[in-house]
Amino acid sequence: MRLIITGGGTGGHVFPGVAVAREFMKRNAGNEILFAGAARGVETRILPAEGFAIRTLDVTGLKGKGLMDKALSVARLARSVRDGMKFISDFAPGAVLGVGGYASGPVGLAAAIRGIPLFIAEQNAAPGLTNRWLARFARKVFVTWPGSERRFPAGKGMVTGNPVRPEFFTTGRKRSDGRFLILAIGGSQGARSINRAMMEAVPALNEMKDQVAVVHQTGQTGLDDARKGYEKAQFPWTVEAFFNDMPQRLADADLVISRSGAGAVAEICAAGRGAVYVPFPFAADDHQTKNAEAMAAGGAAMIARDSEINGEFIRRAAGDFIKDGKRLAGMGAMAKAMAKPNAAAAIVDEIIKLAEAA
Repeated sequence: MRLIITGGGTGGHVFPGVAVAREFMKRNAGNEILFAGAARGVETRILPAEGFAIRTLDVTGLKGKGLMDKALSVARLARSVRDGMKFISDFAPGAVLGVGGYASGPVGLAAAIRGIPLFIAEQNAAPGLTNRWLARFARKVFVTWPGSERRFPAGKGMVTGNPVRPEFFTTGRKRSDGRFLILAIGGSQGARSINRAMMEAVPALNEMKDQVAVVHQTGQTGLDDARKGYEKAQFPWTVEAFFNDMPQRLADADLVISRSGAGAVAEICAAGRGAVYVPFPFAADDHQTKNAEAMAAGGAAMIARDSEINGEFIRRAAGDFIKDGKRLAGMGAMAKAMAKPNAAAAIVDEIIKLAEAA
């Protein structure tokens, strides 16, 4: 079977697609995968590194734009549907899976027009605009959170969990220096408030210099300022715009400070780490807050509002968890219990079953 996986824009959309692609390729050596993404999306960098072919569309979003930008986006959308139909003609897939993001819309619509079985993966507790719209054409919508299936047409929603690459479940800790390691991650594009708070925390963390270490993913725009800020640090630190070895970074961490996109939450759960989630307040339909609230309700995390995260918060959290390691370990255990190691397999099972019956 051939499968097109379409979507992207953030790692939270791309990496679940990668997890499904790997599972799909495991099923049969003759299976083939093609990714379809946005020309300006992070998928153009991530997917070739993961060994997958990608074709791109010149497409942007509509939500929150002015009249002129919306007009240009509509024009791009029309061209992108045409390009999506060409991708389908050239590749001849047995099914198309949309994982959210700008490219999902036109390629998903092209699949519906061509009569190709369409499937949707919705990572967030509150579904995005593209997936809500595409669901009317889909054979099945795979959701992460119980209850989210009720947001889609009756009978189409299926709770599978969010697909995560298997190494997040299997990678073990390598560090043995005894330090309390704080891993700060703002997603594939960084998070300004987290970056600022970590810089504010440096003087206070210096007071614990023999106990702590920091690993920080800043995003490209925050990298230079962060490196300058950490020059004053008296504790070990590592700063990069983006980590390609996130499974190991999570395995080595004690406390994670992160945005609460669905992909990040799923990976942190898979690694079994307690977290402080800082929801991005301008995420579509405030879905990051809903994701974080689901984790906090399960005892796996704390929530810090974007306006609350600062150096003092980080100093206090680090100090409290150093003193009470059992509490943090309990949060990590709850996170692990909420992970869904078979999500990708369940999705691939359903795609193959329904596509072959079509």
